[in-house]
Amino acid sequence: MPSLFLGLTQWIAQVVAAIGYPGIFALMVIEGILTPIPSEFIMPFAGYLSAQGLMHPVLAILAGTAGAAVGNVVAYWIGMRVGRPVISRYGRFVGLGSEDLEWAEEWFTRFGNIGVLLGHAVPGVRSIISFPAGIGRMRLRNFVVYSTVGATIWNTVLVVAGFYLLDRWRLFAETTENVDLYVVLALLAVIIGYVYWRKLGLRRRQANA
Repeated sequence: MPSLFLGLTQWIAQVVAAIGYPGIFALMVIEGILTPIPSEFIMPFAGYLSAQGLMHPVLAILAGTAGAAVGNVVAYWIGMRVGRPVISRYGRFVGLGSEDLEWAEEWFTRFGNIGVLLGHAVPGVRSIISFPAGIGRMRLRNFVVYSTVGATIWNTVLVVAGFYLLDRWRLFAETTENVDLYVVLALLAVIIGYVYWRKLGLRRRQANA
């Protein structure tokens, strides 16, 4: 029986190959603003295609980082112009809940400029950290520098991972029975762990308050 996830990885790789560098740029612009489009579905496959000789890894990283930089500035501008009340009320429509915003604000308040750099290099934080930076009116020049450095680090990690690991994953999937079941169980474990981690952080913030 064909593997569902093997077919999915092949389909995503074909999509990334079809859209090329301009498509990577455009998707990463959207990813910088709308959290439901994760970079983890874009950049590793650019790395995989680079390993196949269909893309250049440096150009893929540059295209993804340039797109992320533009998207981050747009998210920063939204946070600066509309402020926290509007984002808290309507952010859920783009995957940004009030708890997510509070968590990102706490991150930004705690770490400042370095928090923006680290936040754009950490999954789960990078897609929401630009809004509180704008709300807090962080100096735009500093925001662009720190967010772009963070995005460069993250995109490089994803492209390198795709370059070296995705082909091995496909080989593993082709030679392993019930691989779809194993992947589903692994994803469920990650989701449950993430939810528990977020709830634990929320309880700590409520206790501190």
